[in-house]
Amino acid sequence: MKKFALLSVVVLTVLLTAQVRADAPYTTWTPGPGRRLYMTQDAYTPLTEVDLPISGAEDLFVTADGALYIADAGNKRVVKLENLAVVAEYGGDVLAKPTGVFVDDRGTVYVADATHNAVFIFDKDGQLVQQFGRPTEPLFGKRREFLPRKLAVDVRRNIYVVSEGLVDGLALLNPDGHFIGYFGANTASMSLKMILQRLFLTAEQLDQLIKNEAASPSNLAIDRQSMLYTVTAGTLPRRSIRKFTIAGRNIFPDTEGSSSFRDIHVGDDGLLVAVDGDGKVFEYDQHGTLLFVFNAKDAGEQRLGTLRNPTGIARYGDCIYVLDKDKNALVVYRTTAFADVVHRGVRLYMEGFYSEAKPYFEETLNYNGSFIMAYQGLADAYFKEQNYPAALQAYRYAEDRNGYSQAFWELRNVVLQRTLGPFIIGLIVLSVVQKGVAWGDRRYGWFAPWRARVRGLQRYKLVDDLVFMFRFIKKPADSFYYIKRNLRGSLAFALLVYLWVIAVRVLTLYVTAFPFSPYAYLSDIRVENEIVTVVVLLFLWNTANYLVSTISDGEGRVRDVVMGTAYSLFPYALFALPIALLSNVLTLNEIFVFSFSQDLMWAWTALMFFIMVKEVHNYSFAETVRTILLTFFTMAMIALTVYILYILFGQVFDFVLAIVQELGLRG
Repeated sequence: MKKFALLSVVVLTVLLTAQVRADAPYTTWTPGPGRRLYMTQDAYTPLTEVDLPISGAEDLFVTADGALYIADAGNKRVVKLENLAVVAEYGGDVLAKPTGVFVDDRGTVYVADATHNAVFIFDKDGQLVQQFGRPTEPLFGKRREFLPRKLAVDVRRNIYVVSEGLVDGLALLNPDGHFIGYFGANTASMSLKMILQRLFLTAEQLDQLIKNEAASPSNLAIDRQSMLYTVTAGTLPRRSIRKFTIAGRNIFPDTEGSSSFRDIHVGDDGLLVAVDGDGKVFEYDQHGTLLFVFNAKDAGEQRLGTLRNPTGIARYGDCIYVLDKDKNALVVYRTTAFADVVHRGVRLYMEGFYSEAKPYFEETLNYNGSFIMAYQGLADAYFKEQNYPAALQAYRYAEDRNGYSQAFWELRNVVLQRTLGPFIIGLIVLSVVQKGVAWGDRRYGWFAPWRARVRGLQRYKLVDDLVFMFRFIKKPADSFYYIKRNLRGSLAFALLVYLWVIAVRVLTLYVTAFPFSPYAYLSDIRVENEIVTVVVLLFLWNTANYLVSTISDGEGRVRDVVMGTAYSLFPYALFALPIALLSNVLTLNEIFVFSFSQDLMWAWTALMFFIMVKEVHNYSFAETVRTILLTFFTMAMIALTVYILYILFGQVFDFVLAIVQELGLRG
């Protein structure tokens, strides 16, 4: 009966999923655990596709009342749509190839014309008010071309122009067309190849190369607060969208994006949508958090909702409008019930109404339990309500380390206020008891038998080796001398130390507090990878150091190097785990304590390695430095050689396997 019920649920789920996806010829994705994209319910479904009397349209703009304006480049005009029908046109007698259009709150239409390389301004009745071309101000540049392709206008009627090939950013013009300055420039990136070229090539050779200049923005949008957004084709996907303050500083975070964005639109509610050349539609909130992305690329099936060559996007109400240049059509998408719940919560959240947004985020999680933005909204709501335990858990799910740290600080503060007094009294009592016990031990020798038993354990070799490790704290140089002369230490204990180091490495990953851990979830930890990494590094160091020392007059044997390396790792083996445990009572406000403790541990370990190489091989200071550097170089060469051999043997294996398969087929 239970099996039948379970089978019924599975079948019903499959049927419902198929029914939900029947109208959408694409898959919708949203960020989930690990900030990776996961499949989710459709956020938008295709509503309609409207064929329009346009040709090669290049841009789309929507006004506050829902009117759509299209830069109809093929017909040399701008058309106005109401209820998806053409009701007016602009510039039919003066425009040649309009590629960008913007309409302000007075109905004034601004057009960028790629053929005339000029900006045209029409009033709401379609009369040409003004036009201007290349700025004549010296600040613009004597030889710089003015090739306007897109534009936007702020509340002061200043015009931001995307000029093709302009690496200094956007050209900022006043309402009369006079050049004010440049705004929102991208930054140039330097690859390793470029860095090496600048190090080794002459000035004449560098002049023959393509100059490394910042990419020119390809489109722009402006929101109700006159915050400017740009998209840049050909850049890194995570940095292709930029949001500028009045001072020209980018505040848009690195997030999932595209290297071929065509257009971007910011609604009055702060929701941002963008479309790229591959037909992917992205939706973000005003803080840059990705909400949804769906791929509506037309692969030849010509289904409703697919795109061939999108050139413009706009959002009005619950609909997204995408202009398709090749289809000469406007494709309309409408929000689903799922997306509507998300949007309601996000709008309230962006306005600061965290508690009011909480019910919508809770409903969102009923749709999709891994929707990470919902956990962020719930966490902030719980924090505002001073429900710090719930906030702590929600921040963990949202992978928000700063928020988690703040909630933990509040919880820790409550605990300290409640227990600090008894804790101090306990410390005082414990101190008095300790002094009394110490006095009794000195007078009556209470613990003398126990000390004698502990000293008796040192007759066992491994116990003596463990006690010997603590000698390194005071006299590392002498201790390495004892190892070299076979006076103390053993290979068996060295292997135990290596196992100790591996265990400590794995345990620290599990016990380090979330704000300080590189992993958001314990399930992300790959224990086998960590073990292999530590083993390989230790093997490479021991092998490379011994090989280098044999050709550098080093006196150390393989045994000395292996044992010396093990004992050099003593600071890490002893302190790494306590430092990781300490992180569980710290917040990011005390990150200095955690970082300084780790830095001190690694510095101590590095010093031990340095002393080990110097004493075991009997080197001078300069010889020790040179040997360590050669050891690192040799480690890299061994790793590279193994990788090359792995590739070669893999190809040989594939070749032999292909021959065997061929012989089997022919036989």
